[in-house]
Amino acid sequence: MVMPNANKGMNRHLIRVEDFYSCEEEKTKFNWFCYEYALELEHTINEGLRRKLQEKGITEIDIAYFCTHYAKHMKGAILERLFGKTRGVNISYYEIERFFPTIGDKLVDELLTAVAKAWDTQIAACIQCPTRCISEKDYKAPMFDDPYYR
Repeated sequence: MVMPNANKGMNRHLIRVEDFYSCEEEKTKFNWFCYEYALELEHTINEGLRRKLQEKGITEIDIAYFCTHYAKHMKGAILERLFGKTRGVNISYYEIERFFPTIGDKLVDELLTAVAKAWDTQIAACIQCPTRCISEKDYKAPMFDDPYYR
């Protein structure tokens, strides 16, 4: 379950809930899951990796956009797993290289590690969460309209 404004004290929380829907019909639990994954990914990118990215001209806003983009990118892989087309969820470096084409292999590898760690953390939290974002993926997620999460 997401901790609203968890990074507020660090002035780093730039991922917006509005980035995960464009109309009422998209306020689903599945899109909420993707939002939570983006937040987890943002949280998982540690200060050392942030500094290295900043040395390559990557800003905090760029990192937030990447986290949002990567979480949305994962939708296809997650759905393939849910529908039994694959045995697991593919965590790929390709989308990292595409989003940050100039950062080099070492930073791509470090980001890939963060992506995988965030995924594992998110899934572990989901096992205990009563919201059931994956098994009830098409249900409405009232959290999107809750001012607590804004």
